[in-house]
Amino acid sequence: MGLDINTPQGQKALADEQHVAKWVARKGVLYVQTPKDKPACIDAILVKDDELFAIVETKCRYNLTLDTLKDRFHNEWLITESKIKHGLDIADKLCVKFLGFMYLVSVDTLLTIDIGKAKRRIELTETQGSFNGGRVVRPNAYINMDDAKVHYNIKEIEHGK
Repeated sequence: MGLDINTPQGQKALADEQHVAKWVARKGVLYVQTPKDKPACIDAILVKDDELFAIVETKCRYNLTLDTLKDRFHNEWLITESKIKHGLDIADKLCVKFLGFMYLVSVDTLLTIDIGKAKRRIELTETQGSFNGGRVVRPNAYINMDDAKVHYNIKEIEHGK
């Protein structure tokens, strides 16, 4: 099985996810990634004070601003519904939150949301098949980001500013 992470675009997304992990670490939380060479159902777990407190779906989005998210995409984050179902199931079984991290790379802005509490709608739609392209029709969740927390300049401290 060819994984998206093994492509140049996948490697870029992985490097950008590391910026998110560093931002989380500055908050005193350990961002523990799932194996990137396997198709894991979630992207990471969050640990604080030696206790698991959340699982995470992290997505890096390119050429997307907050205004574009609101105007063009109705302030909704598209995620494959199967990923949402798996994440909610895992979170429920572990008695923790299922958080979504949407990193808008071009504007260095991170949106965070509790997916378990977020409003979402589900539609059968044709979308890009994977990070690297292709087309597929499948059930997709559209997470309403109105209640997301917005964190600006997450790389700023990393570079000593």
